[in-house]
Amino acid sequence: MSDLVHDFKNDSIPALPSWWKHPVAVALKRNPVTVGLYNAWLDFLCRNVENYIFVATTGRSGTASLTRVFEMAVDSVVCFHEPHPIMFSDYPRGQGIDREDYFRKLFWTLKRTYIKRAAAGHRYYLETNHQFIKNFAVPAIEYFGPKIRIIHIKRDPVSVAASFLAIDSVPVKTQRGHYYMLDPDDSTNKIRIPELLNGTGEFGHDLYKCLWYWYETEARVQAMKERYPNVVWVDITTEQLNDRAVLKAMFDRLGIPVSPDRLDRAVSIRENLRTEEKKEIIDRVRCEEMDRKLRAKIEQVCGKKFLN
Repeated sequence: MSDLVHDFKNDSIPALPSWWKHPVAVALKRNPVTVGLYNAWLDFLCRNVENYIFVATTGRSGTASLTRVFEMAVDSVVCFHEPHPIMFSDYPRGQGIDREDYFRKLFWTLKRTYIKRAAAGHRYYLETNHQFIKNFAVPAIEYFGPKIRIIHIKRDPVSVAASFLAIDSVPVKTQRGHYYMLDPDDSTNKIRIPELLNGTGEFGHDLYKCLWYWYETEARVQAMKERYPNVVWVDITTEQLNDRAVLKAMFDRLGIPVSPDRLDRAVSIRENLRTEEKKEIIDRVRCEEMDRKLRAKIEQVCGKKFLN
């Protein structure tokens, strides 16, 4: 495993003693009885947690900035941006494994424990992780029930796609794309045009893969809203993260009290720009033309349903 991928998977995990990885220790801590008892204890510790808040977004949309807003404006909140386990998209493809079932099991055996352990002793838990909508929204919504809240952060497709391309994050093709993004060939996709994205023709440019990823992610957000209409959703754009009135309305919708002075200080924060990592930059006009071509193809293949 490369150092880059190693960092992706372990940058938020403290060092553990060697015996913790012994087969006997692993078997004991993963035993259903042990897991059940430990989670019952965590439920008791989390009895005063009011909300578990997640984001539904593509990424490159201001999630790190939203984390800072919560940290600065909200009392008794614990905030994480892509915490371990991140729930990467590298599930075993092509082995007859159901994607939703795979991530449901991973959520129950690992993710929920980390969430509750971090949330214990706080009123609010915030996780700004764009893997949520792709890989573990369903089990999280069903598990946390009426306590869950979801913030849908939306940025325009051209800016998102160009930003991903610039940091070398392309679906399937690059390491970042493999771990963080969706696969155009996946059978669960709402927008299925893999033959256009995997070839060398008109739609062979990597930017098209990044643009497709934006539309596919937003299509999944739309489907999740329809699947769980009773969940409290808050819609906000990346630009509105700098709008005090919109942020105040967001917190009101979430039912979270905030100090006006602290909210004022939280406005206009920009995080995770990754300017030092950006490599390939495409002219904005060219990007917009490529976006129009892909939108036309999506409309031809799928209709206008996913072109919101």
